[in-house]
Amino acid sequence: MGTLLAINTSPMTRTAVTRRLVETFVSLWRDRFTAGRVISRDLGVAPPPHPDERMLTAFARPEDVLTPEDRALMALSDELVRELVDADHIVIGSPMYNFTVTSGFKAWIDMVGRAGRTFDYGPDGPRGLLAGRQVFVLTARGGFYTNGSSEAPMDFQESFLRGYFGFLGIDDVRFIHAEGQGIDPGTAQDNEARAVRELKALFSGNEVRRVA
Repeated sequence: MGTLLAINTSPMTRTAVTRRLVETFVSLWRDRFTAGRVISRDLGVAPPPHPDERMLTAFARPEDVLTPEDRALMALSDELVRELVDADHIVIGSPMYNFTVTSGFKAWIDMVGRAGRTFDYGPDGPRGLLAGRQVFVLTARGGFYTNGSSEAPMDFQESFLRGYFGFLGIDDVRFIHAEGQGIDPGTAQDNEARAVRELKALFSGNEVRRVA
């Protein structure tokens, strides 16, 4: 069966390339996992709040001393963590904003990075608790940041996300980039079409692992 967590992060609801790519991925995933479940989370339309002092303090408290106020502050974070923990596959539509991710996506990252829930600390240092999952990040970028481009040093998006999910124990993180979206319409369309072909190749090549 399997569960897919499909996350959109673009605030642009009608024109976002990443939304179209996520839609394509979900369609391909449903065809492959016909009895699977899809959880949808739209961080562009409904971004979570950035954790404040009260919420971060609640995160750090042991379960047995949490107050009703603490639990109320943590309710959305707990829901987001459950969605992530329940997923076998995670697909994220992530447009590059100022060389990294959208602010709504960063807030989600801060809400699901929870000690004791998605990672832990031990004698040998931090240990991710989400091993075995696959993450697919579908990006849209105005310029070109891969393949040795002169803009490549400004790509803080892929390295950040690969490092973050690795910290949570997920070492299978794949990126499909629709670059050149700010160059001209023809370049934008060609690179989006290339990204769609790469998505289809993921499924035809069985790179999206079946789950037990």
